[in-house]
Amino acid sequence: MRAKQTILVIDDEPALLKSVKERLEMENYNVLTSQTAEHALQTLSRFTPDLMVVDLRLPGMSGLDFCRQVRSSDGPSRLTPIIFLTTDRSEVNKVLGLELGGDDYMTKPFSPAEFVARVKALIRRSLSAEEREEEETATSGALTINCSRHEAAVGERRLELSPKEFEILYLLVRKSGRVMTRQFLMERIWGRPYENTSRVIDTHIKNIRKTLGELQDCLVTVEGLGYKWEPRP
Repeated sequence: MRAKQTILVIDDEPALLKSVKERLEMENYNVLTSQTAEHALQTLSRFTPDLMVVDLRLPGMSGLDFCRQVRSSDGPSRLTPIIFLTTDRSEVNKVLGLELGGDDYMTKPFSPAEFVARVKALIRRSLSAEEREEEETATSGALTINCSRHEAAVGERRLELSPKEFEILYLLVRKSGRVMTRQFLMERIWGRPYENTSRVIDTHIKNIRKTLGELQDCLVTVEGLGYKWEPRP
């Protein structure tokens, strides 16, 4: 199994750093943070992240200058994908950032679900074919899920799941042992906030349990919180 991937987030807003760090950690990433480009360069002398999230307007060295220095270095981080963050909606800095070696660009404020999707897409593109296959496969006992082929099976028995049911099961198994709240599942799978009156998550979970058959007891309800996948010992 691959080691946790590491993301370096550089932004001078403590509240944003905290929220981005918490969201990425929910996705099972290691997260390093810096409030200045200078501090981030020191971090890169000790660690090589799998992705960097860089604010354009930093105190001291700007995000653009940081990117220019990283891309012109001979260190391993020169090839690390970069997502730029900015409050500037003009195209000038966007084009300049991409020309300097940035890989993506998001304007604040941004959707947490879209941000996570872009992070995953960039990391996936940077993986080798072998690593990508491993990244898209989840297993738990007799259960095997292949995300790229959109297939799930218990032993030789293929599971008939709807697209949303497949995504929910894959996410729960990938984050085995961790409680997934209804709000998190709604934002992650549907890309919109959870509505208290909606029972859509519970209905999908009920269908997944029925389809799992003998493994249904691995899908545990955590009262008042949500759901988690608990592998059999």
